[in-house]
Amino acid sequence: MPEKSKSRMEKSTAWLKKGGVIMDVTTPEQAKIAEEAGAIAVMALERVPADIRAAGGVARMADPDIILRIMDAVTIPVM
Repeated sequence: MPEKSKSRMEKSTAWLKKGGVIMDVTTPEQAKIAEEAGAIAVMALERVPADIRAAGGVARMADPDIILRIMDAVTIPVM
């Protein structure tokens, strides 16, 4: 593995281990609240896990337009 790639991977691993909360969000407004509350990242979902379980347990990808709006709304990573 090239040294530059190895260094980048080590930094990403360290970032993941630094601690913090990754919040599930469905709207840009929720993402802003999560960021202001100290979340280290947000996960853009069609529905939150409780709603997914209530509807039979089928998770779907969020609408790409919503994902882009969430990315524009916050400075933390969006997954």
